[in-house]
Amino acid sequence: MTQSNQNNGKNWVEVVDLKAIGAILRKQRKQLKLTQSDVAGLCNVGTRFISELENGKPTMHFDKALKILKRFGFTFGIRRR
Repeated sequence: MTQSNQNNGKNWVEVVDLKAIGAILRKQRKQLKLTQSDVAGLCNVGTRFISELENGKPTMHFDKALKILKRFGFTFGIRRR
C-alpha cells in the first residue's frame, strides 16, 4: 500500500510494504513496454529476482532493489514522521 504526497514540489510515495515497491516498479516497467527479462538484463540481475521484487517477496536483496529503483529514475529516502 502506498500514499502519495508532495514535498518541496516533488511527488513522493510513502511505502508501507514491499508489495508497494513491486507495484511501482511493475507499473513503470509496463509503461516503458519492457519485459521482466528486459529489466533483468538492463540491471544485471536474474529474471527471477525481478519477478520476486515485483511480487513483494519479503526476503529480497535490498541493495539490488535500490539499484533497480535508481535505474528506473527513482530515489529512495527515509524521513522521520
